[in-house]
Amino acid sequence: MNLFPPSPTRHYLNGAGLILIAALCFSLQPIFARAVYADGANTLGLVWLRFLVPSLLLLLCIPRVRKPLKGAGTLGVINGLASLCYFAALSQVSVSLTVMLFSLFPLMVFFLGFMQRQESFSTSKILALMGALLGIYFTLDADFSRTAISWAGILFGLGSALFYSGYIIGAQRWMPHNDALAGASWTLIGAALIFSLPVLAGQAELPASRYGWSMVLALGIISTFIPFLLLIKGIGLLQRQFDVAIFSTTEPIASIFWAWLLLQETLTQRSLFGVVLVISAALLMVWSQSRQPPSTNMTGA
Repeated sequence: MNLFPPSPTRHYLNGAGLILIAALCFSLQPIFARAVYADGANTLGLVWLRFLVPSLLLLLCIPRVRKPLKGAGTLGVINGLASLCYFAALSQVSVSLTVMLFSLFPLMVFFLGFMQRQESFSTSKILALMGALLGIYFTLDADFSRTAISWAGILFGLGSALFYSGYIIGAQRWMPHNDALAGASWTLIGAALIFSLPVLAGQAELPASRYGWSMVLALGIISTFIPFLLLIKGIGLLQRQFDVAIFSTTEPIASIFWAWLLLQETLTQRSLFGVVLVISAALLMVWSQSRQPPSTNMTGA
C-alpha cells in the first residue's frame, strides 16, 4: 500500500517526461525512413512495415490483453493514415515544408478541443502555442519560395496534422491508460491490418538489402514500438490533450538535432533560437500546471 501517493504535479511531470522521451524516439523517423527509401521501398511499403514490425513483436504479449479494444483499433487506423500522409508529403514537397505543415497539429488539437468545450483560451496556452509554432518555423532553415509547390503534397501534410490531432484526442478518451501495452498493441495491430490490404494487392515495394531491412527494424522498434508505449502512458498521466500536443512539438526540434549529429547538416543560430522557443513553450506549460489547484481527475497507472 502506497502511504504517500504521487501528487497531481508529480503525475504531470512524469507524464511530460514520458511524452518528451517518446518525441525523441519519434524524431528518428526521418533518419530511418531516408535509409529505407534509398533501399528501394515506396511509401506504402514503408508505412506497412513500420506498423508490422511492432505488431509482430507485440503478438508475444497478446495473452496479457483480455479482449480486442475497438477504440484502440480505430486509433490505429487514424494514426496509420497520419503516417501515410506524412511520408506521402515527404515524397511530394520538401522535408521542411512537410514538417511545418505537420507541426500545425497543436493548433488543430486546441481548436478541436475548444469546439468540444474541452479547452478554453488562456494567456499561458496562447503563448505556449505561439512559441511552439514560431520555434518550429525558425528551426526550418529553408527558403520555401525556391521550392516547387505541390498542392497534393500540401494536402498530404495538412492531412497528417489533422489525423495526428484526432489520434491525440482519441487516445485520451479510448485508451486504457492503466495498461499502455494493451493500448499500444491494438493501435499498432489495427494500423498494420488496414495497410495489409493494398500490400496484398501488390502495391507495396519493400527494401532490397539487409541494410534496408535493418533500418526497418530500427524504425519499427525505436521509432514506433517504444515511443507508442511511452506516449500512451504519458497521455494517461497528463490527462491534458493540449499539453500533450505542446510537448510533442519537441519532435521536429529533435529531428534537427539528429540531422546535425548523424547527417552533418548545419545547425544555424536561427535553428538554435527556434529550439529555445519550443523548450520555453514546454516549460511554460509545466509552470502553468504548477500554479493550478490539485485536480481529482489525474489517474495513476
